[in-house]
Amino acid sequence: MKGLIIKDILNLKKNLRTTLLMIIVFTFMAYGSGDPSYIIGMTVLIFTTMSITSMAYDELAKWDSYALSMPISRRNIVLSKYVLSIILSVLSVVISTIISYVLILPKSDMNGFELLLTSYIVFGISILFICVILPLIYKFGVEKSRLLMIGVISIPTVIFLAINKLNINMPGEKQFIMLLKISPLLLIIFLFISSFISYRIYKNMDI
Repeated sequence: MKGLIIKDILNLKKNLRTTLLMIIVFTFMAYGSGDPSYIIGMTVLIFTTMSITSMAYDELAKWDSYALSMPISRRNIVLSKYVLSIILSVLSVVISTIISYVLILPKSDMNGFELLLTSYIVFGISILFICVILPLIYKFGVEKSRLLMIGVISIPTVIFLAINKLNINMPGEKQFIMLLKISPLLLIIFLFISSFISYRIYKNMDI
């Protein structure tokens, strides 16, 4: 599996300059607004979509057909994509949090604890996004899944707006703290279920 992850990282190196340029642009925008959550959210989004880009490269090069001709299991191929996605999410949170702490936090109304809490919440959202989008990619392919991504992003937004419009009470502070405490376990469960679904789909694919 290590070799598969290294292969993906090497493929993504060609996007490094563009990624760095985008992070610099978003940093200036976040600095101007004094909102650290902006650079954190945008950086995590960029890095999270890079895992989808790696699958697009594989699909274009018909990598899976070649990989399965070697002693590489389908399980490891699927798991390598999840590991890559998690690595990219962690890396993006670390980079954006450091940038926010050094450059933006001093002029922001947010304190250090709130910055870390925001980073963790954005990280959790990115993991949930991965759990949803990877099975869709294995089922429908990269191009069709790009359209489905709009739905994945839009549905929670619509639900949130509906809750506000209907004046439904949001969870209180105690419920929020409890959710934060159990969130690591929930994320692990979601990753396990998602990877299992992706593997079952990939296992039954005729490649």
